[in-house]
Amino acid sequence: MKIEVLIIFSLFIFKQSFSQKNEAQKFHYYVNIADVSSLIIKQKNEGFFSVISKYDTTETSIYEKYKISTFNIAYPNTDKKLFKDVYYISTDDENLLIELQEKYPKKYTRVLEFFPAPNPYYPNDYGNTSPVENLGNPYSSRDLDIINAPGAWSITKGDKKVIIGISDSRIDTLNIDMKGKLIKDLHPENPAKASDCSHGTNVAGIAFARMDNAFGRPGICSECDGISTRYGSFKYIEDLVDAGAKVINTSWAMCGMGSQQEIINKRISEYYEDGIIIVAAAGNGRDCNFDKTSIGDLMYPASFDKVISVTGVFSEYPLIEDGYFTKDNINYTHEISDRRSGYFIIDENGVFNPTPIEKGVQVNTAVDLLAPRQGYLLGHEVCGKDEFFGGASSSAAPYVTGTIGLMWSVNYCLSSYEIETILKLTSADVENLNGNIPFKGMLGAGRLDAYKAVKMANDMKNLNGNIIIKGREFYRFDFKIERAQHNITIQNQTFREAASVDFKARNAIILKPNTHLKPNATGKIILAIDPNIPNKECEPQPPKKYDRIFK
Repeated sequence: MKIEVLIIFSLFIFKQSFSQKNEAQKFHYYVNIADVSSLIIKQKNEGFFSVISKYDTTETSIYEKYKISTFNIAYPNTDKKLFKDVYYISTDDENLLIELQEKYPKKYTRVLEFFPAPNPYYPNDYGNTSPVENLGNPYSSRDLDIINAPGAWSITKGDKKVIIGISDSRIDTLNIDMKGKLIKDLHPENPAKASDCSHGTNVAGIAFARMDNAFGRPGICSECDGISTRYGSFKYIEDLVDAGAKVINTSWAMCGMGSQQEIINKRISEYYEDGIIIVAAAGNGRDCNFDKTSIGDLMYPASFDKVISVTGVFSEYPLIEDGYFTKDNINYTHEISDRRSGYFIIDENGVFNPTPIEKGVQVNTAVDLLAPRQGYLLGHEVCGKDEFFGGASSSAAPYVTGTIGLMWSVNYCLSSYEIETILKLTSADVENLNGNIPFKGMLGAGRLDAYKAVKMANDMKNLNGNIIIKGREFYRFDFKIERAQHNITIQNQTFREAASVDFKARNAIILKPNTHLKPNATGKIILAIDPNIPNKECEPQPPKKYDRIFK
């Protein structure tokens, strides 16, 4: 075990704090309300809502006890019966929904607490879970909901200086969402002999499709530009690096990369050190070891040391009961948010057993992050036709790629280590959820939260910023923050066993209650204060020339 506290200044600040000022708190809920017409809902002059029951004075008296700052229909665009009666309520006291559900259990159902970003931005092509008018695709946008994309977009929608590389099948540049988005296709094809474009168009669309054009779907980094090439060989990744790509998406996977595998691994590490990140899909359940199971099998390029490997989780149903059904006297649930598997048998103890356990996207110890595997598909077999909903690990990777684009858009000075660290620190813990336990240790750090990642990236450059690290327990992975311009605050957080931490801040590192730093012999903790951390703006540089592995 190694714990170091490095002080690089005689007048440093290193604090352990045991007090915290509580601010006025709001509680946010989604709740299904049966027969909402029985309620008279009005917004008062001071901004709060009054809710009066037409028939029940007790119900009215419950509402009168609390301040209600939001009472709106949650999904005005949805075509799903399950979501048509969902309302968004925010209040000053969590007991409001507790009382209502206890007194009227059949009227107030599916209560789900959530934690919205302060000023989420919903474009006009968000999808049918948008709270504002949707003019784009008519499909669910639960994929964007669970990663908090509207929160990220309240900070930035991207910047053209961040070039996203796509190694995939060709992209349909005539699609309205993709027009003008590609700077260059490095391997243009003869239209008469052109390969399928569904996969490449969908992947690129998730990463950087146009936004607010009343069509299709919004890309994660809609203001980023793209370069594309083909797939299946490291040669194409080299082409993208040579062309100036900053982050490269490879939504393809192989059991190995041939005789040059070790050389490729070293070159990818060199890219990473130089500030170029490769994001790769982990794969879709291939048995690479020929041992009659795909669980734990490594695929490439995702499993190289310095590649961010992404596998997928479902996103459609927020609550277990939403996907519940019975067949042949067996209880099932399916497509539940943040689960790797699509279908589960529910046993007598309420435990979810994946069925079959093999079916699903790749999981292994090289996986770094999870992202939605379901979403609106921008392209399919006939490019330009856009009417499907689905996906797999290929769809999961570009959510992360696009988010990295947003992070570098707000703070181009971030190193590859800092990008990966922020993504993992801000991810949602899902490996301990019912149904994911069989894959524990193979689901990465957690599920992507784009808002939290972009916010932390933005806070990193703020001379008065406070990087808040809280609420998680990590037992592996290396975490490195090199240039926090002001404070790092760690609270209710554990780094243990093989987890390593190397944090450096200009002003202070503050350890608050329930912070536990307990590495084993393979982990380490280094905390440093350095007032000489540079404060500068960073801009793209001409692409570095690397000796090609594949000419």
